[in-house]
Amino acid sequence: MGKISHKPNYEGVFSDERLDRRAEQLSALLFNSRTSSIKGTTNNEAEQKGFYRFLENERATEDQLIGEITKRCSLNVFGRHVLSIQDTSSIGLNDHRNRLKKNSGVGLVGNKIGLGFLLHGSLVIDAENETMLGFSDMQLWHRTEDKANNTTRLYKKQPIEDKESFKWIRAAKNSKEVLQSAKMITIIEDREGDIYEQFCLIPDEKTHLLIRSRDNRKLADGSFLYESIAKEKVAGSYLFNITPEKRKNRKGRIAKIEVRFKKIMITKPSGIKSKDLPLTKELYLVEAKEVNGPKKDSVKWRILTTHQVETFEQALEIINFYKQRWYIEQLFRLLKKQGFQIEESQLSSGWAIRKLTVLLLNNLLRIMQLLLAYDNDESQPIGEVFNKQEIECLKELKINLEQKDTQVKNTNPTKKLSWATWIIARLGGWKGATKQRPPGPITMKKGLEKFDLIYQGWKLARELLT
Repeated sequence: MGKISHKPNYEGVFSDERLDRRAEQLSALLFNSRTSSIKGTTNNEAEQKGFYRFLENERATEDQLIGEITKRCSLNVFGRHVLSIQDTSSIGLNDHRNRLKKNSGVGLVGNKIGLGFLLHGSLVIDAENETMLGFSDMQLWHRTEDKANNTTRLYKKQPIEDKESFKWIRAAKNSKEVLQSAKMITIIEDREGDIYEQFCLIPDEKTHLLIRSRDNRKLADGSFLYESIAKEKVAGSYLFNITPEKRKNRKGRIAKIEVRFKKIMITKPSGIKSKDLPLTKELYLVEAKEVNGPKKDSVKWRILTTHQVETFEQALEIINFYKQRWYIEQLFRLLKKQGFQIEESQLSSGWAIRKLTVLLLNNLLRIMQLLLAYDNDESQPIGEVFNKQEIECLKELKINLEQKDTQVKNTNPTKKLSWATWIIARLGGWKGATKQRPPGPITMKKGLEKFDLIYQGWKLARELLT
C-alpha cells in the first residue's frame, strides 16, 4: 500500500477579499460556459491571467474551497432526513504528463503508469423528496506508490487509519459534523465501504449506515452471510425497469426482483487487532435478487444497514435509498468525458486542476438539482436555483415553447423547480411527450447552455429598452 500525499494547508487563506471575489467570478463563468477551459470562459487575456493566478495561488487552497461548499450544504439540512452518498472517482491526466509540473498534486491513480489524482465525494440528498442539498465532504489526493503492489502483506495488518480505505470513515465522520442539524443521516456506500470498523465507529442515535456487502462475512451463529440470507423466505417482489446501455452492452428489460431480509450479527474479522472494537455488531441484511436474470448482468444487491428492517415495506425503502447512488455516478460522469471534461484541462499545475475540479463539482449541483426535480410537484422551490430575472426569462420561454408545440404543456407548479426543469429539458432537445423517457444529464446540460445564451441576450435587450 502506498502512502497518500496531501497538499499542506497554508495560513491566511482568503484573508484577502480579492481572492473571494475571484473564486465567485471564476465559478460563475465556468458554470455559464459548462467547460473546464479557462480560455473558453474568460473575455480577455487579462482576465485569463487573473484566473490562472487564482488557481495557482497557494493561499487559495482546495481545503478552503471545500469548506465553503460544505458550509452551504450545512445550511440546507435542518430538520431533514438526509442521504449522504459516497463514491470515488479517478481523474486521469496521463495524456498531459509532459506538460504537468512535477510534484504539483498528481501521482499514481491505480496502476504503475497512470497519472492523475483521486476524488471521494459525499453528495447530500433529501431522503423524502430527493432534492439536491449539496456536498457534506470532498477529499482529493494522489498516490506516491503503486497501490496494486499489495504483496507486501503488511497492508492488511495496518490500522484502518493508515489505509486508503479510511476515506470512507473519514468522509462519514466529516459528514456527521456538517449535517449535525439534520433530523436523521443515512450514509450510503458501495462495496468498498463494507468495513467492520466503520459499522462500529459511525452509527449513533440519528446516524445510520447503508452499505452494499462486499464480503461473505462470518456470523455469530457460525453461519455465513450469503448462505444465511438464501435460506430466508421471499418477503415480496417488485418489477424493476432496467434501461439499455450501449457502453455496457446491456439490453433493456423488465426485471422481477425478489426481496429477502434478516437481522444478523456479524463478527469481528481476525485481522483486526484493535481491542477497542466489539467482537460482534448487530445489523440488518436486505437482499434484492433478480429472478431468472442474465448471468453477466443480473441484479443482486445485498445491503447491510443499521436501519431496522422488519417488514417488506421497510426493505423496499432501503433498496430505494441505495438506488440513489445513481446520482453521484452521473455527477462524476458529467465532470469527466461527457460533461465538463476536467481530464482535458490545459492547466500545468495539478494543484490548480484539483481546485478547478472542486469549483466544477459545485456548479454541477445545478444540473443535478434539475434532474431530481423532473416530474416532481414537491421539488424544491425554483428560487433556490434561479434568480428573479432568470425566472422571468423562463416564463417567456415557456410561452414560446408551448406555442410551437400546442400538444405539449408544462403543467408543473410555477414556483417549483420541476417547472424550470421542463423548460430547460425542452431547450436541450427533449420533446416532452409522455411516452418519451425522462431527460438525462447530457440533455439538461445542453438545455442550460442554450438557456444561458438566450438569457444573456434577453437581459441585454431589456437593459437597452430601459
